[in-house]
Amino acid sequence: MTTDVEYVGRLHGLDPERIHWEPRQYGGDGEKSLIALTPNLQPADLSIIASKVRLNARNSVKTWPVDRVLTAIDQTVARLLDRSHPVRKKMEHLLPIVTGYDGEMVRIGLTGYLKTFRKPQLQRFITEDFPNPGILDKFQPLVKGGFGRAFGPDLLAHVWAGNVPGLPLWTLIAGLLVKAASVGKVATAEPFFAGWFHDVLAETDPELAKTIALVWWQGGNTELEAGLFREADVALAYGGDTAIAALAAQAPASTRFLAHGHKISFGLIGRE
Repeated sequence: MTTDVEYVGRLHGLDPERIHWEPRQYGGDGEKSLIALTPNLQPADLSIIASKVRLNARNSVKTWPVDRVLTAIDQTVARLLDRSHPVRKKMEHLLPIVTGYDGEMVRIGLTGYLKTFRKPQLQRFITEDFPNPGILDKFQPLVKGGFGRAFGPDLLAHVWAGNVPGLPLWTLIAGLLVKAASVGKVATAEPFFAGWFHDVLAETDPELAKTIALVWWQGGNTELEAGLFREADVALAYGGDTAIAALAAQAPASTRFLAHGHKISFGLIGRE
């Protein structure tokens, strides 16, 4: 049996020497397994992480034209579409172990999913909410008169479910497009995809990658959930009705809480 080891989380602001990493195993029933090293975080750690990525965003992406962000995301996705890239190889190798999905289905699904985030598609995403994307950069004339400017939240918190591989990409990219710093809590069922995207983004635009932090803890830790939501201006959460209700109870009145509950969909996957 071969065993791979992967770190869970991207903890900007914390000294890696003081983090206690705990192992969790995925797979192991066949010839391959994966050991995930998960961080043992405290509420004070979340405050440090949130402050760091918020400061990084203020010193970088908040002052950039939105087109620079679009270009960085597009270049990152282009690298992930390249099946010779080391991180893409890692995705194809490890996601079947983590999720139990067939390797060929993962390969085809990744390619189709990632194509959703190329620059023309991102431009369409933005114009659905901002017909003039320049409003994210500076004051622009409004149709009804006067001038206006749009500002994203200083800090966006994400709590992702693990039943859909790659799910974090939607809200991570949405946060980047409105120049928000992000702290995302990855799911135990699939805690790696967001970190791999972060790593390739760091190759493309290191300053932009520093505005994203990724954390993990066992679901139901109300102390850490409340700590994350206290730091955020907006919190996005995925999960079932019970999980969403429990998370919403941890969000203070000062944090806008957006819930994404159960959805059922069907699709057909064919060969390329």
